[in-house]
Amino acid sequence: MDAIKTVITSFVPMSDEEYNSMLPIIERREVPKDTDLLQQGEICRHIYFIESGFFRMFYVDYRGNEINCRFAKPNDFLVDFASFITQRTAQYYCRAMEDSKVIALEYEKVESLYDSSPNWSKFGRLIAESAYLIIIEREEMLHFQTPEERYKTILKKEPYLFQMVSQNQLSSYIGIKPESLSRLRKRMIGK
Repeated sequence: MDAIKTVITSFVPMSDEEYNSMLPIIERREVPKDTDLLQQGEICRHIYFIESGFFRMFYVDYRGNEINCRFAKPNDFLVDFASFITQRTAQYYCRAMEDSKVIALEYEKVESLYDSSPNWSKFGRLIAESAYLIIIEREEMLHFQTPEERYKTILKKEPYLFQMVSQNQLSSYIGIKPESLSRLRKRMIGK
């Protein structure tokens, strides 16, 4: 429980009383490997805080390909934010890549928490801004960087992915075909 407190208070300092107001609304869950917390077409009713494990967030394109758009590790929040804030159907899947443990925070209870104090309201705004920046950074990476630049960006910002995910999943995340990733890796090693 200390990990979530550390993450939350890194956004907004809170008194123990304010922080403790969240404790009655949390739900701990164990999530077996290959289990979906969310599927495309469902409504995202929870924000998840990852205590242990590893997740990928992906969508299925019109050709039936799984396109990875985010990976989440311990101490990350995981949510399809557009679905969560609008309570409309999700476009994404959130799938455990290994046995995991999460803290689930339900939409209605989170909204009440945000209304309970200015600090919780500020946290809600800051976490939304953080989610927005993650989305924009990825979009800009895909639009404005070459595949080699994307590879270097991932290597610098998320080096753990090179050990945690398959070449197919990594190539999907970078936005290239697996065979292109193999050629790119060989070129990078040769430099």
